[in-house]
Amino acid sequence: MPPSEATRLFRARTVVPVSRPPIADGGVAVREGEILDVGSWNDLIRGHPGAIHEDLGECILLPGLINAHCHLDYTMMRGALFGGGSFSAWIQRLNAMRRSLDQRDYLDAIAAGESELRRWGCTTVLNIESFPELVPFLPDSSIRIWWFLEVMDVRSRLESSEALAGAIHFFEKAGEHRGGFGISPHAPYTVSHDLYALSASFAGKYNLPLCTHLAESDEELAMFLKGEGALHEFLRSIGRPMDDCGGKSPVQAVLGSGILPEGSLLVHMNMITGADKDLLRASAGMYPVIHCPRTHAFFERPTFDLEFYRESGIPVLLGTDSLASNEDLNMFAEMRAMQSSFPGLDPCEILAMATTRPAGAIGLEGRLGELAPGAMADFIAIPDQGEGSESATGVSERILANRMPPAVWIAGRR
Repeated sequence: MPPSEATRLFRARTVVPVSRPPIADGGVAVREGEILDVGSWNDLIRGHPGAIHEDLGECILLPGLINAHCHLDYTMMRGALFGGGSFSAWIQRLNAMRRSLDQRDYLDAIAAGESELRRWGCTTVLNIESFPELVPFLPDSSIRIWWFLEVMDVRSRLESSEALAGAIHFFEKAGEHRGGFGISPHAPYTVSHDLYALSASFAGKYNLPLCTHLAESDEELAMFLKGEGALHEFLRSIGRPMDDCGGKSPVQAVLGSGILPEGSLLVHMNMITGADKDLLRASAGMYPVIHCPRTHAFFERPTFDLEFYRESGIPVLLGTDSLASNEDLNMFAEMRAMQSSFPGLDPCEILAMATTRPAGAIGLEGRLGELAPGAMADFIAIPDQGEGSESATGVSERILANRMPPAVWIAGRR
């Protein structure tokens, strides 16, 4: 059998499939970038005679982590902006920095962000791409990136078809990349109802996932619900029509109108009203919510209403957001921040927020975010001396506590 087709067996002290309990003295069988088998080491040896063996030693082997929300374009902004205070002031500072950068700066930022993600065990990222014209110039990615093309018509409310023309051109020219593509109408304060509707139609036509920022700040809530506040005044000053403000919350304006397809990813969802909760309960499970714990803390926002989402059957996923509002792109640190905010939450559930749940949200349940036959062979290994419980909760606790860059395999290769 040619070496490229040989089955390889990887052994670890503990294997964590995520979708099933941990396996002591376990391993995975891999061939041609796909997992063939997962089980005890002895069973794998018997079941795959002639396979190449690789003993990883006293470590935990688990699926590569999935970052459900990131802006790689802004990797160069680490430490450049300050949190707290006015959200609209932060947006204006961000936009001023954006204007000072050129194409080379953004290409370098994306490459640096991708490298940082991989270093910390993230093998898949759902990235919002504000400058789609950059993608054809990027080298092949070392991780799986889902490029969500960002669209908006904030200033003059361009014809929606005109705003989406760039998206169509982008998908025609982007070519093949490891990962996939999606569409991201930015937020209700920068996207008209018509553009939301056309984005949804576009996502359905091309079978693309869709995500949008929603209910992110108190200023957004005041803008839509009361027609006032700093964000309202800033957007009015740059020419945004404000006739959709006053009366409805952002959640009601978007979800209440029925314009988003089922499965759309809702990013942030920090500021929700009682009426919003009624609306979300009625559509429970239809719209996954992406929470970015350290960005949430950066803006000093009220406690994220995790209990409501859990009780309502709404899946919560984890992301890092950008380095304009976070200190790094380390998903282990993001999971620990979630644990710190919600100490009673089972570490197994937090791990699922960075593995199986985001995989399911982009239609790749069983293919990403878990170690299982038929899954892509994306996995990581972290040191483990086995101190503590060997239960799923005990092992997950040690995973969250990891502060060492893991060994990383994508499609079975380091």
